[in-house]
Amino acid sequence: MSVLPRKTHERLLAKKKRLDSYRPLPPALVTQLKEALLIEYTHSSNAIEGNTLTLGETRMVIEDGVTIGGKSVREHLEARNHPKAIMYLEELVAEGRAATDADVLLLHKLVLEGIDESAGKYRQWGVRISGSTFTPPPSHDVPTLVANLLEWLRLNPDEQSPVELAAQLLHKFSQIHPFSDGNGRVGRLLMNLVLIRSGYPFITNISYRERARYLNSLQEADLGNTRRLVELVARSVEAALDSYLRAVEEPKMLTLAEAGKRSGINPEYLGLLARKGTLSASKRGSRWYVSESELTVYLETVRRRTPATVK
Repeated sequence: MSVLPRKTHERLLAKKKRLDSYRPLPPALVTQLKEALLIEYTHSSNAIEGNTLTLGETRMVIEDGVTIGGKSVREHLEARNHPKAIMYLEELVAEGRAATDADVLLLHKLVLEGIDESAGKYRQWGVRISGSTFTPPPSHDVPTLVANLLEWLRLNPDEQSPVELAAQLLHKFSQIHPFSDGNGRVGRLLMNLVLIRSGYPFITNISYRERARYLNSLQEADLGNTRRLVELVARSVEAALDSYLRAVEEPKMLTLAEAGKRSGINPEYLGLLARKGTLSASKRGSRWYVSESELTVYLETVRRRTPATVK
């Protein structure tokens, strides 16, 4: 039985259909969005687990390899590791095959590489989840339970919608608690595997601002009420859809190379104009982008300033 409110489900489908109408999306725009969302996702997923790097600091660690004073080695490694796990997630999506326990172990290894000696290994002892009354199963049951969970995911016996299936997977994985550390991060990556394969945007981010609601919803799910968790995942999916729709429905953004082809102006000179502020452009990651309208405005300004040729 569906626990996702009908109006929410219909709204998500309408937005997904709207986004699908723009496909295939321009490669430059996809790259731009992925770069931004990867940083936001890495920051939030780590912050939910206690990492204190800010969004800006996370960006600096990932893009520039900067070491942030006063932050632990672990926090830096968590920021650097997460994009590797996300890249592997993309590979899984591209391959189109069902996820295996080996994939789960590799995702865990990528997330905790250099941080924990147990990276890529299931836990070998019993654990308790802080703040929860639920006790995870014995360690010797973990491999079988993970295999059963992945088979359940493959079959989707209750014929759940992708959003509900992703939320239920996140909860069931949390209950198994296969690892001594990193369960939340791997669980949210697997949640995204379901969503991306179902045509939802890369990548759905449960914001660190939702941390309290997220943890409370997991506890409620332990008691049999999954509605709040499903609704939280649905809100996060809708936020991802909105990000993509804002981008594709705003004026088309051009790389400087594309702008150079359209205008006949050397891209390096356009870059100089962008840095000076003469050309209204925005920098995303390491690249400059200019909208078609702003490029037109600049070219018209140049045309007006250029004396007419006397014939």
